[in-house]
Amino acid sequence: MNIKGILAAMGVGAAAGAVAIMMMPSGNPTRKLAEKAAQKVEDAAQSVTNKLSSAM
Repeated sequence: MNIKGILAAMGVGAAAGAVAIMMMPSGNPTRKLAEKAAQKVEDAAQSVTNKLSSAM
C-alpha cells in the first residue's frame, strides 16, 4: 500500500470515528472529550493561521 492509500484510509477512519462519537448522547464523557480535542485542534489551526498572516 502506498502512502496515499494509507492517508486515505486514515482519513476515512477518522471521519467514521467522528460520526460515531457525535451520535453519542451529549452527556457521554467520550463525546465531551472528543469535543474538547476538536476545540483544541481548531484553536491550534487558528493560531497557525494568525502567525502566517502576520508574517506576510
